[in-house]
Amino acid sequence: MYKRLLTISIIFIVLLSLIPISILISNEARQELQVQNGVMDLAAWNPEQDGRIKLDGEWEFYWNELLPPSFFRQDSSDAASRMIMKVPSDWTQSRINGKPLPAHGYATYRMVLSNVPDHMVFALKKTNIRFSSDIYINGERLLSDGNPSDRNTDYTAGNIPQMGGFPSTGDDIEIIVHVANYDYINAGIPASIYFGELNHMTKHQQQLIVREFSLIAILVTLAVIYAVCFIAAWLNGKKDYSLLLFSLICLLFSIYQGLVGERVLLLFGSSFSFEWIYKIKDISSITYFIVLALLFNQLQQNIISRRATKITITVLSIFTLLIVLLPIQSYTLIQVYVIVFYELLLLWMLVRAGGLYVKSTTNQRINSLLLFLGMLTINLYSLDLLLFAFSLKEEIWLGQLYIVIFNIIMIFLVVLRFFTAYQKMKEMKNKLVRLDKIKDDFLINTSHELKTPLGAIVGITDSIIQRVEGPLNEQQIQNLTIVKNSGRRLTMLVNELLDYSKMKNGDITIYKKRMNLKASVDAVIKVQMFILGNKPVRLINSISEAFPDIYADPDRLLQILHNLIGNAIKYTDLGEVEISAGMNRNTVVIHVRDTGIGIAPDMEEVIFQAYEQIESSSKYDRSGIGIGLNITRKLVELHGGQIQVESAIGEGSVFTFTLPQLGMDSAERDTASKEHHVEANESLNLQVQYPLYLEGKIKEPILVVEDDLANMQSIINALKLKGYSIVAVNNGHQALQELDKNQDFYLVILDIMMADMSGYEVLTKIRERYTLFELPVLMLTARNKADDMRVAVDNGANDYVGKPFETEELLARVNNLTKMKAAVKHAKDAEIAFLRSQIKPHFLYNALNSIAELCIVEPSQAEDLVLHLSSYLRNSFDFKQLDSFTTLEKELALVEAYVHIEKARFGSRIQVEYDIDADPFIQIPPLSLQPLVENAIRHGLMSNSNGGIVNVVVRKQEDYMMSFSVSDNGCGMSEKKLKEILSPQTETKGVGLWNIGQRIKLLYGIDFEVTSVEGVGTRIMFQIPAHPEYMKRSN
Repeated sequence: MYKRLLTISIIFIVLLSLIPISILISNEARQELQVQNGVMDLAAWNPEQDGRIKLDGEWEFYWNELLPPSFFRQDSSDAASRMIMKVPSDWTQSRINGKPLPAHGYATYRMVLSNVPDHMVFALKKTNIRFSSDIYINGERLLSDGNPSDRNTDYTAGNIPQMGGFPSTGDDIEIIVHVANYDYINAGIPASIYFGELNHMTKHQQQLIVREFSLIAILVTLAVIYAVCFIAAWLNGKKDYSLLLFSLICLLFSIYQGLVGERVLLLFGSSFSFEWIYKIKDISSITYFIVLALLFNQLQQNIISRRATKITITVLSIFTLLIVLLPIQSYTLIQVYVIVFYELLLLWMLVRAGGLYVKSTTNQRINSLLLFLGMLTINLYSLDLLLFAFSLKEEIWLGQLYIVIFNIIMIFLVVLRFFTAYQKMKEMKNKLVRLDKIKDDFLINTSHELKTPLGAIVGITDSIIQRVEGPLNEQQIQNLTIVKNSGRRLTMLVNELLDYSKMKNGDITIYKKRMNLKASVDAVIKVQMFILGNKPVRLINSISEAFPDIYADPDRLLQILHNLIGNAIKYTDLGEVEISAGMNRNTVVIHVRDTGIGIAPDMEEVIFQAYEQIESSSKYDRSGIGIGLNITRKLVELHGGQIQVESAIGEGSVFTFTLPQLGMDSAERDTASKEHHVEANESLNLQVQYPLYLEGKIKEPILVVEDDLANMQSIINALKLKGYSIVAVNNGHQALQELDKNQDFYLVILDIMMADMSGYEVLTKIRERYTLFELPVLMLTARNKADDMRVAVDNGANDYVGKPFETEELLARVNNLTKMKAAVKHAKDAEIAFLRSQIKPHFLYNALNSIAELCIVEPSQAEDLVLHLSSYLRNSFDFKQLDSFTTLEKELALVEAYVHIEKARFGSRIQVEYDIDADPFIQIPPLSLQPLVENAIRHGLMSNSNGGIVNVVVRKQEDYMMSFSVSDNGCGMSEKKLKEILSPQTETKGVGLWNIGQRIKLLYGIDFEVTSVEGVGTRIMFQIPAHPEYMKRSN
């Protein structure tokens, strides 16, 4: 660690020492050639040997005066406010009457060159005069930059390096400089003015331009290279944004470097004003630092964290926006604070980079050192520019050198990153090769271990089917046949793995013989039809009876056909799979066409590789490990044929393979066809028609949603052990249809992955209608992983079971969820019974009041009302306490009993009309209509002196729904009154509409729809599912 610390310290000191050295080099002006009291004596100057000279020293200075050259030829010229000003310098450092000069103002500089050599052409160059200037030589204007003026309105900014030539007359040379500044934070002549022989000055100027232009060309070239590398990586699926950031940094460096120093970019011309040129320079400087922060955050977050990067981007972006919106004189006032901010941040990043290198491990050392060196050169570059900006340096060649060094370091870093990535990829490739071999060995060893027990399972099961242990009923035979076929399917997978192993090792052998192609296809179709189940896919054998025989290995041909037809079925939801054949000389061409999902063009070759499947396969059949088509290709090639696929997304695929041809007489063909027909006929009796209804001791059914027949039968057998009633479906759409027909499912057992829609989609639909407690859902997941289980629970599942599952585990989870459902149902029914108990006294109280009033006025009518009330009480108390449903007929009888009582009291003021279009024996919640009719009469009609009409409408809707409506043309209610009545905190006596609404909501999760217009009437409407009989039973 100490050695690394010493290393970076030495590097830092060496590179930092270059800055003062460059300052000393740039300040090598000879002491005898100095302007003294406004005059420079050139007697000792040799233009050929000494080259150009700096006109540094004591210039005459006239503050707040722009004196014309003619002024100094007058006898009164000494009367002007003459001062001595050091050049180069900033006039704000000088004082008049003890006060510093302001930055904004104007002044005249003057000096005289004496003993000038004659008969020569000289040149004068100014590099930096802030912020506008005119230069006069012997009374003639030689250079003009902007428009210096004593008034801000006439002033125009300009500060671009300029050089002009003029001949020598042998006399003294008077140089007058008019300077004005109303923009920048300091002013004057902060950089030297150069004088020398024209050819020498021109040559030096050209060298500077070539040097700066070469740097820009290098930076632009690197920007293009980095951009091309980024695009190439992006097109190959790798988005390495550090390459793009490198490109942007080089581009921004080139723009900034082209607008400082000699400003070589302006040599190509510019339509921008000087203000916008200056702003573009500052914007590129700020933007490059934003990109730099992003770059180092991308390369190493230990140097600058994500949070610090966001702060930096925010601060500098705000300042960039100010540069765009504000004039120069405004944003330069805060520019110094921004400079301090990013200089401190650069220094902090340098310290972090140094610490990272010191602490780095052996593998990270070179990368960390390069990051430190890159950060160091950026710091030194920024420091060099800062010294140049504050006129402490006159040239920026060292900063340009630092930029070159930075880019060299970054090139090394990029190459190192690519080399590291290549090495890592190579290591990963070797690791994958080893893992691939381990995987193959594992699968092969596992296949060998599975083959014997699977053979035993299939053999024993087949012997039981053959009644070796005694007679079996049809259901037992069906269950055992499913076991046998599942064992055969697994055995086929094991055989494929063993074949794959043999093919890799070159150990497989083909035994060809004469075969009937149509019979072979028929045999495969018979087996695939059983596996197909109720999937709406037709299997079509279009091969004619007279088709010539082929020459192939019987077992391997069946394996090829099973793989291709099974694959076609797997990826076809609806449509057909057709097998056809044709002749091409002595070759049989066989086509397996499907109308499935199709295959993307870039996958047509990939699917024939081992362990590869198309991307959408997870939506379809999950069986297989992606070696079927690989084995198929190799088997076809072993027969001397070829296989290819043509496909279009959404239209289907056509697999085509070729086999050798061989003739055969019709008699042999007929015999072979009959033999295959007998073998394939075994599984035709196992087709299951969904939905499947099975009645058990427990009436409330469990809905089982599973698309795999073997798993479905396992679940059904387990549930039958406990006496559950079962509704079984094999896809999500059927499940939702059953939920629409039956509201009283005890539980839903739902597979996550199905052909038509995922279990998650079905679960979402269920949770739109039922809460976790109203209808529990038990998910079945093949991937018994924590993330899958979490997704299931997050989507609303109550519990989950991993496949393959143990019967005991499945029953335990089913038992827990059904007990929870029963407990919730009991609590809900108890609450409904409590609400009903509130309603009954309410009605009795009002009915008895009416009878009491009639006993005085009409005793005979009161007796009739007592009989109606007795009828009501018999019907009402006929319910058990926890019953949640009655028939529509009984409910309407209660309504009529109540209406009869009220008519006896109020006579023709009450009219009730019925519009009933529903089965009178349909099940509805008790006391759901009578309280609404009572409410309409009491609070609607009776508030009008003339009474009114109450309409009771019951209609059967689509999708097993019933609509109930009670309306009146009474007084109606205001919106405020309606809210009070529907509130549970209403202070009105008796039982309000809220009570009835709560019962409906508890039972169905449905709210009342109440509309009322004051002076017009009120309408209460709700829709509920028709309560069906408990089960539909199949034969």
